[in-house]
Amino acid sequence: MAKDQGLPSFQVAVYPGPFDLHSNIQLQQNSKLVVFPQIIQALTKPIPTTDTVETTREIVFTGSIDAINRHFTDNNWSDGLAIVPPTVERIKTFLKYTDSSADEEIAVLPAANLRATPWNIAANAVMAGCRPEHMPVLIAAVKAMGDPAFRLSMSGGSTHSFVHFYLVNGPLARQLEIDHGQGLIAHSTNQVIGRALGLIERNIAGYRIKETQMGTFGKTQSWVLAEDEEALDKMGWSPYHVERGFSKDASTVAVANSTVWGQNLIPATSDPEKIMQLMAYGVTRGEMFASGMIDSRRYLLVTPGVAELLADGGYTKKSLIDDLTRNARRITYEWTFSKVHGSFGLVLGSFEDELARAMKAPGAEKGKLPPWYPRFPGWEDIVTTPAATRGKLQIIVCGDPNRNKVQTLAGGMGAAIKEIRLPANWDELMEASGHRPLREFSVGR
Repeated sequence: MAKDQGLPSFQVAVYPGPFDLHSNIQLQQNSKLVVFPQIIQALTKPIPTTDTVETTREIVFTGSIDAINRHFTDNNWSDGLAIVPPTVERIKTFLKYTDSSADEEIAVLPAANLRATPWNIAANAVMAGCRPEHMPVLIAAVKAMGDPAFRLSMSGGSTHSFVHFYLVNGPLARQLEIDHGQGLIAHSTNQVIGRALGLIERNIAGYRIKETQMGTFGKTQSWVLAEDEEALDKMGWSPYHVERGFSKDASTVAVANSTVWGQNLIPATSDPEKIMQLMAYGVTRGEMFASGMIDSRRYLLVTPGVAELLADGGYTKKSLIDDLTRNARRITYEWTFSKVHGSFGLVLGSFEDELARAMKAPGAEKGKLPPWYPRFPGWEDIVTTPAATRGKLQIIVCGDPNRNKVQTLAGGMGAAIKEIRLPANWDELMEASGHRPLREFSVGR
């Protein structure tokens, strides 16, 4: 983060161990005997100089496939899985699928603050096993990754093990066979694009385990999904990118994050209101940290069958989100307990002090107990707090159309969306590789 903010050198004093779990006596002893001497040393020794990292197109290694894989892994350029060697010839083939020049600046990615260009994007795409026609998606995804609204510098190296995910909408998703159905993120196309973006996070953004990627339990591979826009069209619901202001025939990629792959819900009723209530229950349980952070972003992955039942019951995406935000509430006492003892946010004073503040906070009200709690004597006096706001809930229709599933993803470090720009000769390139023209993949015509 210091590098991201322009500090060439950052002096650090390290406290030993997880301070949240230490007693006051331990905190005092460690601060006096361990931390304070480091502070004195950092303030009195010369500040080290840093070398500027230059990127080149030089051949960095030659050898057998096995030797190349060992070399890339030893230099932390690989995720440890087998790679396709990024030869100059392969990279140049990928560059045919963009009108941008090889050295054009697509984005500057924190925390390493290296320039992402078509050349180094293509190198990582080759390594991941992508096809050349994936280049426009990758370039747009990197632009979204570099958007300040996404806050890559906060989530990329976070101890919270954020996983980044990318949602592709529009005709291009269908032309490239980016999957929206059963299998979804495990589909081969989705997998290689996700892996390429993970390698870009490693090699251009600079997030590497035990150095700058500090996820406590590690970080899973970035993953890619598409929305089932044909199912949405039949229901009269708008796809995600249309809700964000793009035309239906535009192709876009959005980037967001989640602390988990998701909490799986299984609606077992044909009652739309009960399905909505179950989804609201999932929203209250699928928190960003499950410790006091209740107003975080939630992405609800809804299978087409469940979405169709909701649509037949009169719900639109907007009205569904309205009802979810009204019903998704936490008992304020419970929320305060997790906030005070779960190391989240600014807590001043005792549990009782924090509880008193929470009881008076905006949105905290009596008589709004969620429907999944029993109505026992005196329930009207229980104070609850909203667990979500409308602007931070998103409905994504995807997954196996034959299954009754809703999956709640909880994130909170921003999101960004970019339109995918195609080269002028895109149809010619795709025809040569055996694909139908892009115009044939429009929905609702």
